[in-house]
Amino acid sequence: MIQQHEFKRGRQRLSFRRWALPGERETLVLCHGLASNGTRWSEFAEATVPQRPWNILCPDLRGHGGSVVRGRINLDIWADDLAALLDHEGVTQAVVGGHCLGANLALHFVRRHPDRTRGLVLVEPMFAQALGGILGKLRRIRYLLPALAWPILLFNALGLYRRELPGLDLRRLDEHSRRAVEEAGDPAAITGRYAKPGKDMFYMPSAAYLQALNQVLRPLRGLETIDCPALALLSTGGLFGDPQRTRELLSRLPKVQIDELEALHWIPTEQPRALQSHVGDWLDTLAAGESDDSQR
Repeated sequence: MIQQHEFKRGRQRLSFRRWALPGERETLVLCHGLASNGTRWSEFAEATVPQRPWNILCPDLRGHGGSVVRGRINLDIWADDLAALLDHEGVTQAVVGGHCLGANLALHFVRRHPDRTRGLVLVEPMFAQALGGILGKLRRIRYLLPALAWPILLFNALGLYRRELPGLDLRRLDEHSRRAVEEAGDPAAITGRYAKPGKDMFYMPSAAYLQALNQVLRPLRGLETIDCPALALLSTGGLFGDPQRTRELLSRLPKVQIDELEALHWIPTEQPRALQSHVGDWLDTLAAGESDDSQR
């Protein structure tokens, strides 16, 4: 059922995973977060595709996973990559979603390509206005991040870069992390395994990491103009920001359903079954509503 593929946009090869079954089915595109890759959604896709009439596409965003890039990246480029992926797959319109940075990208995609977006699945979006802790501090100096990236990109252009980057299987890491939490009896045991810049840059080009982090800190605007249905899943823990402020910002979306799950931040890791249930039920409701509209 799972197939890993590549497609080309310009001269760049981009990697993605496809979970699909034969027959007439809808398409859900799920994007990963910072320093992650398409395996972030493996567990979700394996549980969802056999049970729901949806095929799932999970890209490795440019600069991450198998889409190794040592050049410029930002939300505009990623959004256009997603549109090119839909073109490659022959998909006119899809529900687009993601976790963390991936949720931010989904919100950017719908504003850039509204005609390609049927709905949004936003898992723990990262609004710059709601960030706290280290990310809140970095937000104030976010424009330094591209300045740090450009010298690295120059060296890369001269041929100075790591020739091989190790792979990261997030499905396996998630399973190990849940065991660690169970053994420790403390949900905080998960925090040492994710969102560590030194570890993150081990798996991706350093310049790509700095540019991607800059995009996490980029303000998202125009939420009130997004007219498609949206599901937002927020963690109660607020590890990287203020859940109440995030909820207030999401409420600007005209057609949003906001649910909370008990988690620190990594909902796909911490609450995989609840994630599957919430998203699956919302997709069913979305399809049923569109069916009713077509019959009126």
